[in-house]
Amino acid sequence: MNASVSAYTAHAPLQPRDATLHGTLSLPALCAHLQDAAGAHATQLGVSQTDLLAQNQSWVLARLQVELDRLPTWRDTLTIETWPSGLSGPFAQREFLFRVDAEAVGRATSTWVVFDQTRRRPARPPQVLSELTWPDRPPALSADIPEVEVPAQPDYTRRFRVRFHDLDLNRHVNNARYVAWALETLPIGWLDAHAARGLTLHFKSETTANTPVAATATVFAGGPEHAPLRVVHHLYHADDDTTLALAETRWAVR
Repeated sequence: MNASVSAYTAHAPLQPRDATLHGTLSLPALCAHLQDAAGAHATQLGVSQTDLLAQNQSWVLARLQVELDRLPTWRDTLTIETWPSGLSGPFAQREFLFRVDAEAVGRATSTWVVFDQTRRRPARPPQVLSELTWPDRPPALSADIPEVEVPAQPDYTRRFRVRFHDLDLNRHVNNARYVAWALETLPIGWLDAHAARGLTLHFKSETTANTPVAATATVFAGGPEHAPLRVVHHLYHADDDTTLALAETRWAVR
């Protein structure tokens, strides 16, 4: 008989290090807290990063979509509810709802893949996941995350190399660092004048130490009245043009 899985709830008291200069939660910090909650639940289910590393495997985030109703502040405690919602081949789906006190402030859906460290390619998720019964509840967001198209003429470009502290246990760049790279391509004045409302992120290729990276950002008008501004981000290998990640961020004017 398959074991039933309950949602996992994490409570993250936000700190000044999590905040932007406006005192609100930054997108990279939010992504790190979502990753922490997912990791804690994976540990409870017996499929933690440590469990996989013992088999020379690791969890890698493939896709992420986040929608925000408002940004929490650094004095808030962010409550994150997360649960796995299905398997499809090498892919595992995970949902997130987050709130401050009783107020819903956002939601996210994500797709993860088990990565074979030796073969450097995806592997099947652990068998234990196939033996679980997922929570009977709707996904937090649609699992059909749209692809991000690369604009021909970016508005902003910057180049840099991967640093030692960008790397995680897998010896490749942690997903929250990609988000920071994407945002840092925008001018400080632009970021100061806008508040984040959402994020779509697609990982395409692993990035390791000392890789030369180019990052571009292209700003699009929001369209209908009150629609958020869109920014499309492209992160790629600066020497061979291999795409590392694609992202779209959504913003409101402060």
